[in-house]
Amino acid sequence: MHRIFLATEGGVYELIPTGGAHRICCPDLEVVDAALFEGHLYVCSPAHGVYEVKGRQLRRISPGGCWRLVKLGDNLIASLEGPVLVDAVSGAKVADLTGYADELGWRYKRGPAHISDIVLFKDRLVASVEEGNLLAGADLSELRPVKFRGELHALLSDLGRLFIATSTGVYYTKDLETFNMSRGPTGYTHAVGRCGGYLAVHEVSNKPIWVSVDGITWRNVPVALPPPRHGARSLACLGARALYAVRQVYIIDLARLIMERLASGLPIVLNIEIF
Repeated sequence: MHRIFLATEGGVYELIPTGGAHRICCPDLEVVDAALFEGHLYVCSPAHGVYEVKGRQLRRISPGGCWRLVKLGDNLIASLEGPVLVDAVSGAKVADLTGYADELGWRYKRGPAHISDIVLFKDRLVASVEEGNLLAGADLSELRPVKFRGELHALLSDLGRLFIATSTGVYYTKDLETFNMSRGPTGYTHAVGRCGGYLAVHEVSNKPIWVSVDGITWRNVPVALPPPRHGARSLACLGARALYAVRQVYIIDLARLIMERLASGLPIVLNIEIF
């Protein structure tokens, strides 16, 4: 049975089978990502860093603004501002990209740039910088900039292509050399994923969800919903259904366009993670 966590402006909530949600940690912490790893919960805060949750206590693993937690093989990697990558369990530094940030002028509007996502694409690790270049390398310590640059938010490796959700729409590439813009959303997109037979992404708009079968041509799902907050990864996939959340959680059958409302009255949801 899946466990569904909501990282919010006021801690981490877990959805419960009755459709509600209960807070499981850190009500005073803005949390942008959460991960279950080896039986432990880790949380990522842009103001305070990476923590392991131990009952009602928080054990800080690493200071510095944290923006993403990504499981890669047997490791959980935390993305800190800089950009810097650390092992979320030990706090050991894995990669330091601050030299590239200085050289290439990377800068996020809330402070130093950070890596917003990491995926395996073909035989290489690829990371997106907000705001800066796309990076690629055989491992994290060998990440190097490629020519694609912008406000890069989320990555998906699917259909032999890499899809990149950015502030101006969704781009794709087959080879990390030639990049094309998809036909679809042209605004601030985030949280791209695979929902059954569809790729799905959300845009900051009153009809936020877009879907595609090939990642090249997208169509807007005709369901009005509150727009996501800038910076939020408010979309996740549960089989062929999409979970979407702002202050309430919605579950949407993308094929039949049937929507169910779940938990409500939440702090603003900044990320949805399914384990």
